[in-house]
Amino acid sequence: MPKNGITNYRDAQDLHQQELRKGILDDTSDLLMREGTTALSMRRIAQLVSCSTTVLYTMFGNKQGLVDELYLRGFEMLRQAIEAVPCSGHPQDYIYALCAAYHNFALTHATYYAIMFLKIMPDYTPSKENLEVGEKSLQFLIKAVQDCATPQTIPEAISESEAWEIARIIWATVHGHVGLELAGHFGYPGVSSQQMLKRALQAIVEQLLPTPNPIP
Repeated sequence: MPKNGITNYRDAQDLHQQELRKGILDDTSDLLMREGTTALSMRRIAQLVSCSTTVLYTMFGNKQGLVDELYLRGFEMLRQAIEAVPCSGHPQDYIYALCAAYHNFALTHATYYAIMFLKIMPDYTPSKENLEVGEKSLQFLIKAVQDCATPQTIPEAISESEAWEIARIIWATVHGHVGLELAGHFGYPGVSSQQMLKRALQAIVEQLLPTPNPIP
């Protein structure tokens, strides 16, 4: 009985630590959004979350470690958003749904997105391992591209490297659109940014991964 109690206590402590880290990272993200990169110091963050700098250094090691965790938390949230997209219907529709989830994540978590993709921290360079974490978020899109290949559209199955190239083209389209939108360049009356993105994606996807004509 005591052993189980200790285990439960440790589990509770671990959960508390995880939630505490997430809270600090989210508060830091909000600080970046409000005050810019010059505000990002361990002292300023400690003031923001009402703890000592010693606590922050213990949890994250240093400022680089904290930004690393912002980067990784962003990709974890992106992965969760993408995993939540139901894989049903035609693979092309799944591609559009994945891109819509990516677009929504970028607008909802703009600071995380900027750390992940827009080099908002000029002196921060992700490690090779962290970059690989980012690339894993494309696996869903790569699989959807491969699923679009049928004998009627593409004579031979798409290899993973070919699917990766097509996925990168699709990703670059969404990324470019998001970057322009975050900079305030999409405000046309009568056409939503989602509609504009969908049209751009349809032009690309239908060219690279055409839908087979129905059998008469």
